[in-house]
Amino acid sequence: MGCGKTTTGQALAQRLSWDFVDLDRRVEQRLALSVREIFATHGEATFRQEEHRQLLQVAQRERVVVATGGGTFTFDANRRLMKKTGLVIFLDVPWGEILRRLPDKWEERPLFRTPEQALELYRARLPFYRLADVTVGPLPGEDAPALAGRIALLLREHLCAT
Repeated sequence: MGCGKTTTGQALAQRLSWDFVDLDRRVEQRLALSVREIFATHGEATFRQEEHRQLLQVAQRERVVVATGGGTFTFDANRRLMKKTGLVIFLDVPWGEILRRLPDKWEERPLFRTPEQALELYRARLPFYRLADVTVGPLPGEDAPALAGRIALLLREHLCAT
């Protein structure tokens, strides 16, 4: 949440000449509602079921960068699928930076409305995020394209090593 998955993912996909998929957008398109509306109208369980369906479809593709929602990787079935079919990267952005990025986005986030709720959710999810294959933190002042460049180098190293 607020770590730049979509922006960095788009930059990475462009750098690699791969496709880019934002998993939340696929869910929104499939259900014709925003994430917030899905949670409000149908509940989190419906969102998570569709999220998993979309992840199954995307996992069949090659040469694709996928930006997941903040909760996707916290579910065991999703985590196993992601690790089996790709390389999972955790964008480890300090909490203070995430908080700085969120003020204009509280309305978009269905699972929290306040900084306190956001911090509680972040802390609950962090142990799962740390199960990623690779952890990358942005350097001070580093923008998404530069971070994507570093990630591309890490991917090449990983692909050459396997």
